[in-house]
Amino acid sequence: MVVLSLAAYGTVFHSLKRFTAMHVLETENLKNQHERILLSQAASTMTERLQLMEQVAYEHSLASHDRRHFNSMLLGLLEQGETAEAITCLRKQNAIKARASTIYCENKAVNAAVSYYVDMAEQKGIRIEINLSIAEQLTVDSLELALVVANLLENAIHGASLLPQEQVKVIQLSCHQVGRLLLEISNPCLETVQLGPDGLPHSAVEGHGIGTKSIAAFAAKHDAELVYHVQDGQFRVRLLV
Repeated sequence: MVVLSLAAYGTVFHSLKRFTAMHVLETENLKNQHERILLSQAASTMTERLQLMEQVAYEHSLASHDRRHFNSMLLGLLEQGETAEAITCLRKQNAIKARASTIYCENKAVNAAVSYYVDMAEQKGIRIEINLSIAEQLTVDSLELALVVANLLENAIHGASLLPQEQVKVIQLSCHQVGRLLLEISNPCLETVQLGPDGLPHSAVEGHGIGTKSIAAFAAKHDAELVYHVQDGQFRVRLLV
């Protein structure tokens, strides 16, 4: 009887152990699948943003083409002695503000993302100080990294825009290669901002928080170090990948 009981116990223990292992494996598979879905959805959004930046670059090329024609017309007016007409044309041209393309780093995907959000920040009266050293070729997918930068900047702009209008708002973004890629960003935020028990920021507003989850998924995929820190009205993020 004792032998049978021990055998039965051993069978149950083995079954429980097997079930636990299967549960852990299933949970890990679901987690990985969830991370892949987040990155896939976010990459799709980033692709749309990059297409927008390509459209902006195309419009800039058209502007350059039009400028050459304008210069030829202006030269013709001056050669014919039509000084007053030339001055009128110049005044009209100066009234049109054209933004020059800025190169923030060698990586085209990241550069496009940064350019997009610099424009967005300026429209909200927020300045972004940028110091980037990101090569064109990386050990991680450039589009995924651009997505991380985009989400970090979007979150920083959102956090800064909640502050009083008269307050000076400056976001600092830096990235350097120190054996690994070290990405850091900081922005002023409300004093009430806090981190959750998992060390990540959480939002009760519907639709917010997806970018943060996408960043966490990227960090998990690449075994990166992701640290959030809030102190004295400053929100900081450090990513070492």
